[in-house]
Amino acid sequence: MAKDTLTYDDLIASLQKKSLTQVYLLYGEEDFLAEEGTDAVIAAALDVAEREFNLDVLRGSDADIRDVLSLVSSFPMMAERRVVVLKEVDRLSPKELELVAGYVDNPSPSSTLVLVAVKADMRRRPFSVIKRAGGAFECKPLYENRIPGWIESRVARRRAAITPEACKMLAAYVGNSLRGLNNEIDKLFTYLGDTQTITAEDVSAVVGMSKEYGVFELQRAIGAKDLKRSAEILEHMLDAGENVPFMIIMLTSYFVTLLKLHELHLKGSSDRELASEARVHPFFLKEYLEAVRSYPRNEIEDAFGILARADERVKTSSADDGSILHAMLIELLHVQEEPVLLSHSHP
Repeated sequence: MAKDTLTYDDLIASLQKKSLTQVYLLYGEEDFLAEEGTDAVIAAALDVAEREFNLDVLRGSDADIRDVLSLVSSFPMMAERRVVVLKEVDRLSPKELELVAGYVDNPSPSSTLVLVAVKADMRRRPFSVIKRAGGAFECKPLYENRIPGWIESRVARRRAAITPEACKMLAAYVGNSLRGLNNEIDKLFTYLGDTQTITAEDVSAVVGMSKEYGVFELQRAIGAKDLKRSAEILEHMLDAGENVPFMIIMLTSYFVTLLKLHELHLKGSSDRELASEARVHPFFLKEYLEAVRSYPRNEIEDAFGILARADERVKTSSADDGSILHAMLIELLHVQEEPVLLSHSHP
């Protein structure tokens, strides 16, 4: 049974099979996927040398639709196919859309028309016709649980790998903007050169360096047992709508690293061995070791219970997140008297 809605992944799969059609519609709110999908169609249809005379890219906001249809109806020059891309199709008037529909009913066999829109009413022509023909592909934002996998596949394109923890951290910093994530991946490769594996510490060093208030800064403040700074960062993160369970996961991972460093340090491991075994970027090793000196082993072990209880309360309690995390900080940093830290509650 055919899928009711085809996706970006379906488009790429069809192009890999060398299956090229006369009309494509790429629609949806994830403009990065629409842009990449358009580039993929162009690459499948035309060699680089053929594009100068056989590729036109126009926008519905300023193009005359009759000129667009004239271009797509023209014969290619010294190539088997012509490609015309019309962006902002949702800016066309009903009359203009009907003209496009007339072309879609009888497209040129030697041309490929790529229509790009944020919104497309599939009940109306030409969208309904394109969908029935199997040429409509939705480019919608990825769900949060798919972002780490997307990052991993993106890095794999460059013949490198990225650890699961690094994927989660990058997603935490950037969110689900694929364009933003791609830009940060570009920065990582620029910074790291010919690296084979991107680690969480690499992400912290490259992506996190401009983040004044984020989970890594919170880790540093907690590691230094700086209650005032920890509370300040936490307040900003809550105001920014950060994912609270993920914050707790990252703090748990931080204390796992401290425990590992504590054990390695007792064995007399060298700094190089410490960084390698605990998967800590050498640039941050001194900072981590200072945190290890601030936290005896029993306090590190206690931290796991404190964080687990905070996570349970966040998920089940009617108390606001700010109060729960405030109390968590007090316990983690072993403060005797609780000062007033957070200025307001966070539901």
